Amino acid sequence: MGNKRELTINMAASLIQFTINIGIGFCLSPFVVSKLGAEAYGYVGLANNIISYVSLLTIALDSVAGRFITIAYHQGEKEKAERYFSSTFMADCLIALVVAVVAIPVTFNLEHLINIAPHLVDDVKMLFAFLFVQFIITSVSTVLTVATFITNKLYLSSLANTGFSIVRLVVMMVFFGFLPPMVMYVGLGSLCGTFLTVLLNYRYTRRLTPELILRKDAISWPLVREMLSSGMWNVVIKLQQVISFGLKLLVANLMINPYKMGMMSIAQTVPSMVSGLMGTISGLFYPAQTRYFAQGRVTELVYDMKFGMRMCGFFTVVITTVTCVLGKEFFLLWQPGQDPKMLYLLMLITMMGFLVSGAATTLQNVPLIVNKLKTYSISWLLFSITSLPLTWILIKFTPLDIYAVAIVPTALEVLANVTFVPIYASTILKVSNWTFYPVYLQYVASTVLSLTVCIGIKHLLHISSKTWVAFFISAVIYTAIASIITLLTLLGNRERNDLWDIIKRKLHLKVT
Repeated sequence: MGNKRELTINMAASLIQFTINIGIGFCLSPFVVSKLGAEAYGYVGLANNIISYVSLLTIALDSVAGRFITIAYHQGEKEKAERYFSSTFMADCLIALVVAVVAIPVTFNLEHLINIAPHLVDDVKMLFAFLFVQFIITSVSTVLTVATFITNKLYLSSLANTGFSIVRLVVMMVFFGFLPPMVMYVGLGSLCGTFLTVLLNYRYTRRLTPELILRKDAISWPLVREMLSSGMWNVVIKLQQVISFGLKLLVANLMINPYKMGMMSIAQTVPSMVSGLMGTISGLFYPAQTRYFAQGRVTELVYDMKFGMRMCGFFTVVITTVTCVLGKEFFLLWQPGQDPKMLYLLMLITMMGFLVSGAATTLQNVPLIVNKLKTYSISWLLFSITSLPLTWILIKFTPLDIYAVAIVPTALEVLANVTFVPIYASTILKVSNWTFYPVYLQYVASTVLSLTVCIGIKHLLHISSKTWVAFFISAVIYTAIASIITLLTLLGNRERNDLWDIIKRKLHLKVT
């Protein structure tokens, strides 16, 4: 009962955060593009991608620290949890120092490393400087986010992230409104939002887990090595993601041109948000799944995995359907003056990866829960290692141009999520290799059916979406249709009953 109540609150907060971020992103992006132009806006996405490369230095520790602290905490070893906590903080401080030493010369010599228009050099350098400082502050304070994970109060993290988005918006609007337009305001807004997030996470830690205190005498370098030995394989996974997706804008910048890099950056806005939602929804199940594994309750863990796959898939199917059906109209309204066909095709190619990843995202938690990351990470790396040469070949020898940059990572993602992820998850959980494939089939069927019905209705009824009012009315209609289809075809009886019980409890009705 408690788990379902926590899941309800966490999921509601996550969806509210997602909705706010979507609203801010959709309103802010065209505003910034209109002020700066597509080329300048492209450097925002490029800077964030480069920051993701730098995060390889911290992910080995931070990706597993929460697991080690949580398991020690729930096993009653509060002193050991505190040692993990303090050790993680000190190690992150040292890593942040290394990042600062490297970031300073990189920022000062940025125009020699990437293509930057002469009139944007100083502005882009300041953008990178603000984002590097943000990364350093975030790295040092990452351990403070573990409190909401330990207590399964992830809705508080959603509130903190919502605060980040609002502060970022306010800062950017003030600077763009009263000063000459500059791309560095985006970085400054993110930095200001980060200060609020750190403050809130500190308060959460003190309130939820007062036993976890940063103490110098609790620092243990052997514990840091223990966590690094486990988390180093997450670096390989992150490297795979960088190769497959993070290099998109850099490849576009170096091999095509900055303008098309900017178009790619704009087109990735919706897929990035959907991908973030998938990670958030699947992450809501992670605390309970970790507890099930620690207690040896494999049957409950497998059921929770399937439930997580279906719930994550439910939202992904609905959003993907609406986005694909209304994508052309959306870009015409959202980015007037840009090439809507190019933007739509680039977005559509990336969204095709969600045909399977919406169900697979939850399964990607399994190797971390079981602490068997080596084979998983190496296999993913092998899947993606061919991304760069394949992209280069398509750019050089086919007319695909910028579309090649989107096609290759998406195709590799689909291949890996279909052939490897479910089988490996089944293997390390010691269940049948076909355990999770029925959910896959239901998920794909739900997606195809939802798209077919919505596209058919659009062409049959000639529904217009040429104004924002008509667009939102159409979006509501297609959302309702896709939701009903997905509810009936993706969720099983048990999942529908559980979901209905959650809704009834939320409405304070009696559960029979």
